Amino acid sequence: MLKLNTLISAVVLFTAALFQPHANAAELEIELTLPDLDVQPYHRPYVAVWLETPERKHVTTVALWVEKAEWFKDLRQWWRKAGKSDANFDGVTGATKRPGTYTINWNGTDLDGKAVAAGKYLLNLEVVREEGGRDYTRVELDLNKDGKITIDGTNEFSQSFVTIKSQ
Repeated sequence: MLKLNTLISAVVLFTAALFQPHANAAELEIELTLPDLDVQPYHRPYVAVWLETPERKHVTTVALWVEKAEWFKDLRQWWRKAGKSDANFDGVTGATKRPGTYTINWNGTDLDGKAVAAGKYLLNLEVVREEGGRDYTRVELDLNKDGKITIDGTNEFSQSFVTIKSQ
């Protein structure tokens, strides 16, 4: 009986470990501000946020705001890195947004739910508006260090922030 209890305890502990948050994964909180532009016609912007290695290899897409998949190509920088792939973006795709400040949370995992290793990455932010402008920026992040980074937008997004919470 003791062996059976030990086996059951081991299975329970192993199963619990599988569903625990990944200890080495950092989390990001991205505060993105879309300005209220006085332009006619105004179309809500498409937004893509993704991580790359320092060598510019796509790691994961954090957020993708578009009306339909057929508009993915309008996010040119993101499309070249990730949009052409067979990846399933359903978990990070959402509707376009009105002007305002929005919080995008990233739990430290890729699109397959695997933990992204701590280290240095490039966070990319692309905002594009039909019949409007285009903003694209890239900032360096170190997922080993807590901190807050300011991202300066020029037209399609205003000053925004990224908060890193290392584990």
